[in-house]
Amino acid sequence: MNAAITTTAQPDTRRLELILRQVDALPTLPVVATRLLSLTSRDDSTIDEVVELISSDQALTAKVLSMISASNLGVRDIKTVDRAVVMLGFDTIRNAVLSVKVIEAFSGESDGKADSASKPTFPHTDFWRHSLAVAVAAERIADAHPHDKELRAPEAFVCGLLHDMGKLALDRVLPKAYDRVIELVELNQGNIAEFERRIVGMDHHTTGKRLAEQWQLPQVVSDCIWLHGSRFESVPDLPHRRMVGLIALADLIARTQHIGFSGNFVLRDEPAELARQLQLDPECVEKAVTELHEQVGRRAGVLGLNDTPSEKSYMLSIQQANQMLGRLNSALVRRTQTGARQAQVIDAISAFHSLAAPGRTVSDVTTQVVRSAIDVFGAGYYGVIYPSKRDQSWLISTFNREGKVDRSDFVDPPAGAPNLVQVDPGHPGALNQMGILPWLADYIGDAVDIRELRLLPLGCGYGTAAVLMHDRSALPSWKLLSALTNTWGAALAASTEHDNARRVGEQLADLNHALADAQEKLLRNESLARVGEMAAGAAHEMNNPLAVISGRAQLLNQSLLAGSKEQKMAATIVQQSQQLTDLITSLRLYADPPQADRRVTDIAELLDETVKHVQDRTARNLKAPIYLKVNKDMPTVWIDPNQIQLAVADLLTNALEALPRSGVNISARIDANGERLIIQVSDDGAGMDQDTLSHALDPFFSAKTAGRNVGMGLPRAHQYLRAHGGTIGLRSTVGEGTVATITIPLDSAN
Repeated sequence: MNAAITTTAQPDTRRLELILRQVDALPTLPVVATRLLSLTSRDDSTIDEVVELISSDQALTAKVLSMISASNLGVRDIKTVDRAVVMLGFDTIRNAVLSVKVIEAFSGESDGKADSASKPTFPHTDFWRHSLAVAVAAERIADAHPHDKELRAPEAFVCGLLHDMGKLALDRVLPKAYDRVIELVELNQGNIAEFERRIVGMDHHTTGKRLAEQWQLPQVVSDCIWLHGSRFESVPDLPHRRMVGLIALADLIARTQHIGFSGNFVLRDEPAELARQLQLDPECVEKAVTELHEQVGRRAGVLGLNDTPSEKSYMLSIQQANQMLGRLNSALVRRTQTGARQAQVIDAISAFHSLAAPGRTVSDVTTQVVRSAIDVFGAGYYGVIYPSKRDQSWLISTFNREGKVDRSDFVDPPAGAPNLVQVDPGHPGALNQMGILPWLADYIGDAVDIRELRLLPLGCGYGTAAVLMHDRSALPSWKLLSALTNTWGAALAASTEHDNARRVGEQLADLNHALADAQEKLLRNESLARVGEMAAGAAHEMNNPLAVISGRAQLLNQSLLAGSKEQKMAATIVQQSQQLTDLITSLRLYADPPQADRRVTDIAELLDETVKHVQDRTARNLKAPIYLKVNKDMPTVWIDPNQIQLAVADLLTNALEALPRSGVNISARIDANGERLIIQVSDDGAGMDQDTLSHALDPFFSAKTAGRNVGMGLPRAHQYLRAHGGTIGLRSTVGEGTVATITIPLDSAN
């Protein structure tokens, strides 16, 4: 029989609720026990009421009378219930009745095998024998400490007897699942609570607590059922915390003596150490151990548990111990085999880590994953499906028997395919039922028999990093295999993040360049803003004095003899005053940016007028020709003709001042999409160096070697174009000339 622990997924909340509802539907505590609990908990109860209640149940009357002879009171001839109640006391009577009625509530279960097969069923007789041993051990230890008010013997007995009744409840409501629990715990010699949580979804501690609450058992009983399996140091600070510890100690003693069936083969503590933590006398605990078999044999008959003579009880315990040793030996062999597989997996993980170094690309790590799989599973067909995180495509790579890539393609997954990243890697078989295999058959072709193809998810922190395709039939158990597949998946996830980080780094470098450009533009805008503030103040303060100077100079020029030295000086004053007026007007463009007054304009006619105006104005000093190239059938555009004319005139003037060798060329066109007007002015003059080019649009910047004047021509043109949402682009080489390109979006007119 395969001893591997196959587990189901953790049940969801709805399943647990269904189990608890089945527990709640178990038979309720018999009426006699319920009424007796109520009577003995009231301060005004009388002996007569208790006697009357017990006497109404003949079987219970016989049990109570038999307890007198089994007690340590030294009385043997009591024949009436009232005398028994007086001698035993309310607490003893209550706990005795409770014990009897709980056993009756779960009676009628068959012992031994459910059928002729080897499948085990819950061993009820051995279970009650263990429970009785715990009850007797707890009672004897409490009796040995009469001054310890927290440990009362009658209470200890019933807590010990009922401490494991959650197992009975689980066996009743889920018999098939609990048979599997019994089978696994016998094979693996572990703790039954762990297998209950794996197979059923909840353990007998929680189930027993729920049943105790339904039956309204005393709180101390409920807490002992719930917490006796916890380490004593982790038990909450309850009023009866030491009683919980006492039941845990009694349970440990019963298991070390191999009395009955507990299903827990794990001995975490020594009885002496636990007794020390409970501040109990170790000699009293030791005495309880030595007398346990005899006491259990004497008390079993009283509760109807098929009395076993103490000598036979010893032999039965020895037999159970020998059987446990045999099971432990078998478990050891299985664990040795498992250890060998674990060593193989650990070696594979170590070898993989030595090859898949940090910083490797996804492609490199994928290759190392396949080579590691070949080392562990053997040579065969392998492939990897890698879900891209940037889009919805899959990267499918197939490999030859040496672990080298045969083929690698980005493909679109089939319609209705799952999101592989979100596939739970803990359920490797789920992928085979998701409709991927038929689609893979078309992609793979004849490379492998699709019936032998397996899909193995490689898990990582966020889900599934990739899927390994293979044709291997014999693999390690999933518990071992998951450690290896998660290592592969984590390495693939890390390489993915590394690739993403490298890509982000490149994008950040591009963004840094863009940020530097933006900062440069921001500084330029701030400079322009300061110019605007200065212009506003300068225009206000200088306009009036300048008007007086210009006016007086003009009058003086007219009154002086033409051609005289004084008349030439007056003419110079008039000319310079006009230049200063033009400069102040340009500065006002930054103080109060102009708005475009758009209207339908014939761009060919406008440019022709602009060229003639510039030639007339510069004819005396700049004699280079200007060549205009515009289609006569060019459509009209929606612009401010005055602003565009001034901007183009500034560009033409700058080109002429660069002293071109063959002249200045100007052209205009509308782009292929009909969305932008493009005007280009080029010359083959002095050109500009890189520093001059980078500052050409800055106010007041001038480079005499490039033929610039006071430095407001290009900035002024730029302001006019910004009113249209347009731009100026400059391209220049020293000694070869300059190309200025005006771009005006035409849709901005709508």
